[in-house]
Amino acid sequence: MARRDRLIREAERVRFLVTMADEEAFDGVLVDWDEGHFILADVSSIASNGDRLHLDDDLWLPRPRIKYMQRVRG
Repeated sequence: MARRDRLIREAERVRFLVTMADEEAFDGVLVDWDEGHFILADVSSIASNGDRLHLDDDLWLPRPRIKYMQRVRG
């Protein structure tokens, strides 16, 4: 668990494209986390056709529902 925590700490303040188990997708900056959630700021929801909808607040994503996370370079 210590190695995983270190990797997550190093990923804080990094932008990710997150795909959920139900294929929902979000683009945002990882700002915090706990055992059950990743918290993203400056978040947009991404539709399957590529349309983006910017969210006003931070988004709490349940860790067990995250399918994968891809770092966004930019």
